[in-house]
Amino acid sequence: MNEILEIVDIRWERVILTFDVKMDAVEDVSFFLRSQRNLDQEPLLLHSTKVAEGRFELTINVTQFQNRRQVPNGTWLVCAETGGNEFVAQFDLSRIEELEERSRAFLYNGNFSSYTVTFGISDDETSPDFLMRTYAFGRSNRPQKRSWLQKNKAKARKRWTRTKRKVLRKIFQAGVSARKGKETRILFASEARPNMQGNLKAVHDRLVERGLDKDFEFRYSFRTLHSTSRLSAFYLGWQLGRSDIVLIDDYFAILKDISDTTSQRIIQLWHAGSGFKTIGYSRFGQYGSPHLTNSHRMYSYAIAGSQHLRDVYSEAFGIEREAVIATGLPRIDNFLREGRVDEVRPGFEADFPAAVGKRKILFAPTFRGHGAGDAHYPYEHIDFEALYEACGEHSVVLFRQHHFVPDPAPIPSHLRDRLIDVSSFPDTNDLLLLTDVLITDYSSIIYEFALLRRPMLFFAFDLDLYSATRGMHRDYREVAPGDIATDFSTLLDLLREPNLSIDKAQAFLDENFDYIDTKNSDRVIDQLILSDPKINQGE
Repeated sequence: MNEILEIVDIRWERVILTFDVKMDAVEDVSFFLRSQRNLDQEPLLLHSTKVAEGRFELTINVTQFQNRRQVPNGTWLVCAETGGNEFVAQFDLSRIEELEERSRAFLYNGNFSSYTVTFGISDDETSPDFLMRTYAFGRSNRPQKRSWLQKNKAKARKRWTRTKRKVLRKIFQAGVSARKGKETRILFASEARPNMQGNLKAVHDRLVERGLDKDFEFRYSFRTLHSTSRLSAFYLGWQLGRSDIVLIDDYFAILKDISDTTSQRIIQLWHAGSGFKTIGYSRFGQYGSPHLTNSHRMYSYAIAGSQHLRDVYSEAFGIEREAVIATGLPRIDNFLREGRVDEVRPGFEADFPAAVGKRKILFAPTFRGHGAGDAHYPYEHIDFEALYEACGEHSVVLFRQHHFVPDPAPIPSHLRDRLIDVSSFPDTNDLLLLTDVLITDYSSIIYEFALLRRPMLFFAFDLDLYSATRGMHRDYREVAPGDIATDFSTLLDLLREPNLSIDKAQAFLDENFDYIDTKNSDRVIDQLILSDPKINQGE
């Protein structure tokens, strides 16, 4: 075997592929993929890290490899170049059966499409080379036999969908053509909220406070699944076309069909902080997987709370690490503002007098289901009577649903002096300021609450199922900044403890916050609105 360049191990972490390679001790070595079938094709450079003398790690994000695209279809040689000499990687033939185990097939599009990364060796009988094969392909949907009427209805629906998309694109282009004058237009938009909230509101209000609204023309579009219409879609298309800067805070599906990344700045002010569950391309090939072409890839920039989280969001959105800017989350500004809790308390106590003077335990889990259309929470796992007794005379539990969940918590009427539905309270962050203990599960609500250095409990009755179907960035049991209860009786036992631990919170803070201040909105404005980092998307 040629021992100059050898693949020692192959590892996967979600969509991140790592080759551990061994090579004779050299300086100034570069690694790349070369097409086996077209050796004259331009090689594709690989990111490498020297981990020891003669040992390197080669890292490939297979969905975000080059120009925000996956590794192209082809059969690839893993190569190294040093001192003008090129070497091709080999693999230990006695371990050949491991290559099939390390191969991956990522299914998406309702299992009608697949992206595969497989490994093998060439058919060279003297010195077989290590091969990586990557292919994206799909299959047609062959429906069951349908009547003439059903077939024509299906064809009509397809024609109508194409027509609507064509009209939407024309409206967008008309908006682009109308983008004239010196005044820069900023569109504040969300497809998940009925009005301006969170990071969008924080940035908007700070622009106004600084008098910058005089330098920009503001436009707005806020829709939800229940408020969308054809007319509002056309209006959104027009406003998108006319805007120079687009600020969004959640998934924005329409960007895949209409956006102008060459002349527009699209800034993702993602609504959540650092949660547990995977999103976007971190879920590629799993339940809820995006397609290889997706709206997330349209962002000019996205924000994060820390340098550590830049890698997390780069992977999730399928964009370069350089496009993720660690500004901090703008909505934290008001949360940490001195005197905010004193502003919030009178209104809360007027609305919920039963909670006055009591220890306030906020129950705020994430939703279950596919999304806004079927979001729910399985309250059969809550024993309301036992929870009421555990509260005693000195505690109340405040129930706050995820905004996707339309139905209130089914609290029996005779228990509502201690178990209180606070879904009508306007702002979740303001509730956190008044909360003594937080109970959640996989929600990113922990992001802000950690700043208060108060106890958190995690009621994860479906931990194994949720981890398997939704995916986790890291081991939940290791990183949750509080005690975990996988059954309700354990949760009640924890609530009865006089002094709950906050020891894990500090490690969470260190990892997720580069800034604990009230300047997050200013950093977004100064770094991404008033200036433009202009990253090279090809790197």
